[in-house]
Amino acid sequence: MDFETKVQFLHGVGPKIAQRLKKLGVETVHDLLFYFPRRYEDYTVVSKINKLPNTIGEYKTIKVKIINITNRRTSRRRFTVTEAVVADETGSIKIVWFNQPYLTKMLKPGFELILNGKVTFDSFSRQLQMESPNRATKPKIVPIYPETAGIHSYYIAKLESRIENLASKIQEYIPAEIIRENNLLSIQAAISTVHQPENSASLEKAKERMAFDELFLFSLQKQLTKRDIQIHKAPAMQIDEKFLQNFVKKLPFKLTDAQRKSAWQIILDLKGQENLKFKIQNLKLRNSYDKNTTKPMNRLLNGDVGSGKTVVAAIAAAVVVKNGFRVALMAPTEILANQHFSTLSEILEPDKISVGLITGHKKDRCDADVVVGTHALISGKTKIDNIALVIIDEQHRFGVSQRARLLTPYESTNLAKVQNYESNDNETMKQSNNDFFRPHFLSMTATPIPRTMSLVVFADLDVSVIDEMPAGRKKIITKVVAAENRQKSYDFIRGEIKKGHQAFVICPIIAEGDEIQNAKIKDQNYGMDLFEEDRKSVTKEYEKLSKEIFPDLKIARLHGKMPATPRKGGRGLASGGKSKQEIMEAFRNGKYDILVSTSVVEVGVDIPNATVMMIEDAERFGLAQLHQFRGRVGRSHKQSYCLLFSSSGSENVKKRLSYMESVSSGFKLAEKDLELRGPGQLYGYQQSGFWEFKFASISDRIMIEKATEAAKEIADGGIEKYPKLKEKVGETAKHLE
Repeated sequence: MDFETKVQFLHGVGPKIAQRLKKLGVETVHDLLFYFPRRYEDYTVVSKINKLPNTIGEYKTIKVKIINITNRRTSRRRFTVTEAVVADETGSIKIVWFNQPYLTKMLKPGFELILNGKVTFDSFSRQLQMESPNRATKPKIVPIYPETAGIHSYYIAKLESRIENLASKIQEYIPAEIIRENNLLSIQAAISTVHQPENSASLEKAKERMAFDELFLFSLQKQLTKRDIQIHKAPAMQIDEKFLQNFVKKLPFKLTDAQRKSAWQIILDLKGQENLKFKIQNLKLRNSYDKNTTKPMNRLLNGDVGSGKTVVAAIAAAVVVKNGFRVALMAPTEILANQHFSTLSEILEPDKISVGLITGHKKDRCDADVVVGTHALISGKTKIDNIALVIIDEQHRFGVSQRARLLTPYESTNLAKVQNYESNDNETMKQSNNDFFRPHFLSMTATPIPRTMSLVVFADLDVSVIDEMPAGRKKIITKVVAAENRQKSYDFIRGEIKKGHQAFVICPIIAEGDEIQNAKIKDQNYGMDLFEEDRKSVTKEYEKLSKEIFPDLKIARLHGKMPATPRKGGRGLASGGKSKQEIMEAFRNGKYDILVSTSVVEVGVDIPNATVMMIEDAERFGLAQLHQFRGRVGRSHKQSYCLLFSSSGSENVKKRLSYMESVSSGFKLAEKDLELRGPGQLYGYQQSGFWEFKFASISDRIMIEKATEAAKEIADGGIEKYPKLKEKVGETAKHLE
């Protein structure tokens, strides 16, 4: 048996189970060896039942005796619920398992066992319970693996034990000096321990090595990418200071200091620091003229919600167009693309800079100076010449290959070749096959990013930060509202609408039964959701608000299943068959008083007249996402409000939501969100090519600094000296594609 052996040939597996393992990404013995636990349960630390009320939402271990155990069938969902009452010398607790009726034959009254599970509160029976806890017969540290249908964690642990001897054959890929300097375990010892920990101390040491590896490899890949970009050339823009001064003076608002600083950093990138002369010769260019080359800008513009990133992007676009080039801006949704088109048109067209729009349903002025669009910009059907600046909004919502396609086509086909001058201008100009333009690149995000996370995730980018609000904006008043004050909240919303204002109501799901859509929302109690009747959905709340609470007001609904744009001759199912674009435009124009929506309005939606954001089931969202919702209001001089409703009785949830009341800075909330979430998915960047860390915590500043410094040393010194490491980094790069 070796690393490439198919798992189906392991004892007791076979083709059928192998197909199930394939769903987990496990096809070979190597895959199995690197299939890590998602968490651990320490059965050596036992809690007494009378201490559990203070630990709701936490995983705890109890040593108990079974008092009684029964099965029952549910009529609504048609599955079996196994319920048991267990006790220790301090009290009793209810245990619930789903679709495991055989347990009544295995576990009899009087049996003693150790259980580990999440402590919850059953609002129906008004008592504590554990749902689907794991069982053991003796105290130990138990690895818990991600599961799939027919493959349980304990079965994966059994398979891991059968191949444990192969861990010693894994080849080390991190240079010995880095292992020594950082006091790390060998990769062989670390892999062996994470699957079969002897004690908590050895497990922590193994997890430290695995966390270092994740951060180091990710950072190194980013550092190498940054160096690859710097090899290319981009046109260096000439800066007309008088034009810029007049452009800024004509803006309908005053720039903040943070906006000015960020804009200047971008302008310096576009201007460049190098002095290699070149001549542009390309019939597609409007002019033929001499300029300087520079390395391509590769910058992230990170701003808080409503801080004014778009106007900074507009300044950069104006500089590029003034130099005779064009700009492409790609947004993740048609709603956001339409909004950017509208905003940029308002800012740029007074200076005779044209703005076009390209989406899957619309092509308007493809020859414009600034072209705004969705992924339709890279569909292959659209050809845009002479692009010197690419702007991507919320780039984490696009895949790595999508982002690359917006940059790559213009390097050799649509931008001019570069011809370098020698020191003696009379010599024949020598042309290099590699001397093609690469556009400057600006990424924008409205998600405030903690510094430690920025060091890792955006190591390949320079970062500009807008951390202050435009003048005249008032702090949004945020309140966690108790259930008994719901009617007062409705009365308050009515009062705001009487003033001529508008309101949002956010729900976590579209309709009842949408558990799958809601599965990624944090703090979700899956077992209790099976019995809840009052989960807040767009469909249900829309009906309730429009018929019972506000029958005299104009209410619309919006969700991700609606068509993005009007269908030709088609009929929709919601809001009179209207599309998302039509609903948003109508709401922006004041045709609706209240918009009931899912998280589709999370980013970028700008409705200056909206003053109330009401969020149902707020515990189902992270702080960063709640802050994004809150940022949909308060976008004018009007006082705005954010009302948070939660049905959770958890003290942890109450504490977390209280931060929203006291903290208005997105960056401070981001740090708190990072602290609360700990290791795991990168703050909403887990999709589209961003890595999901299994061991590393992006709040571990010391570990991040060690790993990034080690990665920088390798990148600066050249990775070619370390073939095993180079191979491993290549695997990391493929993972990000």
